[in-house]
Amino acid sequence: MAPFAQRHFGDDFPRLAYADAIARDALPAHVQVEEFYMQSGALLGSRQAQSSYTSLNYTHAADAVAQRAPQVIVQKVAMRPDDRRLSLSCNNDITQDTLDAIAVRGLPRPLLVAEIDPQLPYLGGSATVDVSFFDLVITPPPPYPALFGLPRQPVGDADYAIGLYASTLVRDGGTLQIGIGTLADALSHALVLRHTDNARYRRVLHALDPQLASHPLVQEIGGLDPFEVGLYGCSEMLNEGFRRLVQTGVIKRKVHDDLALMQRIENGSTLSIDHATLDAEGEYLHGAFYLGSPEFYEWLRTLPEDECRAIGLRRISEINQLYGGNETLERLQRRHARGVARHRYGRPADRSSPDCFPGRERY
Repeated sequence: MAPFAQRHFGDDFPRLAYADAIARDALPAHVQVEEFYMQSGALLGSRQAQSSYTSLNYTHAADAVAQRAPQVIVQKVAMRPDDRRLSLSCNNDITQDTLDAIAVRGLPRPLLVAEIDPQLPYLGGSATVDVSFFDLVITPPPPYPALFGLPRQPVGDADYAIGLYASTLVRDGGTLQIGIGTLADALSHALVLRHTDNARYRRVLHALDPQLASHPLVQEIGGLDPFEVGLYGCSEMLNEGFRRLVQTGVIKRKVHDDLALMQRIENGSTLSIDHATLDAEGEYLHGAFYLGSPEFYEWLRTLPEDECRAIGLRRISEINQLYGGNETLERLQRRHARGVARHRYGRPADRSSPDCFPGRERY
């Protein structure tokens, strides 16, 4: 494992002292760590971890943090040379929602500290803030540790088959949410194959089920053809699957926050200026945070300017909730939505398992 770990995580990736201490049930008395995500069965032997765990949907994490009345919030940010704006980058998920929830409770605004990391990709959307958003901005001296590289498991035959079947239910012009893991990788691969090598895609499907192409559900809500209009991606986490879908032209349907424009697109009454506006200002991929491999981060860092503008980071409340005041707009943006994830116990998840489907409100 040593060569892989060195290549994937880097020689200087820091170990989290508090995580090691929790695993040994040895946190100092003056330190308390409360987490809302924990890998199943990973810390059964740690009394400290078990007693300080809070069971939360990501959607409600910001409000839970606000309830604790934090005094300081520290996070890494990205900054471009000669720019007065910062990008919350991979940490856009709950910061602004937390500050709003704190204000609603009438609590004092916490001290906000930004740590500039030159390795973080600079992404836009609601992730961009003026430098004055923070009370203190620091740039630690180099060297800078590599960003955490998420390991990926190989995709098995069963997951590939599930991904192929699921890909037939994705409608051109629709919306896609994918989770993390081998099932998401399998679906992404199937969608890429459908778009880039449709003849082979159809041969594989025929081998799985000769009647699949004529199945009523496929004909009613899905399809087998390449993506002419393309998909719009809207997911908690941006990951490797979305990278491939963008690179191959599957993810390309842009949306806009102008309600009137989206209504004209929906009813087919667009003006000539609408297409120019959508092309210049529209975005085809929204997420609250991102996590992936070193290659994934390099892709984000080196995106051409026009492609970078088409990827917008949003608050977790915007991604995960449909009923936040912009329901009419978001329904137009997120039409024909499809989502797939892996259940926490290992089986595929869909609308029948709402406990494990982040953002399920919109599907």
